[in-house]
Amino acid sequence: MNSSNSAFHEDQNGLSMYYSDLPVRSQILRDKYRFYGRKIIFYLYLAYFITAIELFPILLTNLTFWAWLVHTLYWETDLANSKHNIFIKILHPLSFVLSFVVMITSIILLIILNPEFIANRAKSEGHSIGFAWCLNILIHWVPPVMLVFDLFLHKEHIRKRHRIFLSRRNTLKTWIKDGVKVIWCMVSPMVLVAAWFGAGFTIQGVYGVTNYNLAYLIPSMCIVDIIVALLFIWVVRKKPDSYIRLNS
Repeated sequence: MNSSNSAFHEDQNGLSMYYSDLPVRSQILRDKYRFYGRKIIFYLYLAYFITAIELFPILLTNLTFWAWLVHTLYWETDLANSKHNIFIKILHPLSFVLSFVVMITSIILLIILNPEFIANRAKSEGHSIGFAWCLNILIHWVPPVMLVFDLFLHKEHIRKRHRIFLSRRNTLKTWIKDGVKVIWCMVSPMVLVAAWFGAGFTIQGVYGVTNYNLAYLIPSMCIVDIIVALLFIWVVRKKPDSYIRLNS
């Protein structure tokens, strides 16, 4: 076996030394390919955002496009680079949880409560119903699917960037840091939603939807927010090391 691609290395006496904490060549190559993959996704998201806004400036009033901008900024971060820690800690939970809030809300508003919405929107904008459905899937359903795939593909790097422990062995300082991160995961998406409403936009004014009740819609968004945030925290929570450090 080529030692440059192995997690083992033989010393001068022929004994194997385990150094799993160090990146091997294959891992470095995988990280490189994934880095370029994320860059491609970033440019695709950015290109769609700019094109859509240029063609239809009214989309800037759309909460979905506020969320799309957050997703775009997140895809630009480098998960393997510790210098991006603060940006990842801010953007990743916001993007991940918000994507599900937007998706579930779109299903409630545009499909369950208003099943004719997409057909009417296609007619008013002058394109086919099939195209309208593809666009709806792209902007509402693709982001959460891609973010879930990204989460599990880069799970170890993501855990290192977030550094959420939630362990009984935590010091008070660590518990405070973990608490702030957990609160941000849960609160940040709804803060953005509140900012959207606070900017004077309404569901009826932006989407033309009247068959809804905010007294039920907002709590449902909050429930989705909390459930997804808790699942996100459970996945990204840093697991204890399973190996013995030689310098411990």
